[in-house]
Amino acid sequence: MSPFTYADKINEPLLMIHGGEDNNPGTFPMQSERLFQAVKGLGGRVRLVVLPKESHSYAARESVLHVFYEMDRWLEQHVKNAPPR
Repeated sequence: MSPFTYADKINEPLLMIHGGEDNNPGTFPMQSERLFQAVKGLGGRVRLVVLPKESHSYAARESVLHVFYEMDRWLEQHVKNAPPR
């Protein structure tokens, strides 16, 4: 079942990281792009990072470092420095 069908239920910030060349059945990049557009279109807070030339797992050192950077930035913004609820 595609997460796309649950886009309207996502009410927390969402960070999506996907390999641009992911050919794993069931996790094609198009699915992440569709979910990103759906959540964004519904007013959700979402960020999609596509790693060029990476498959389902990330091999390039630059990609792994970029993932760490994105995760750190996301946690700083949405956890550590999140506005009070």
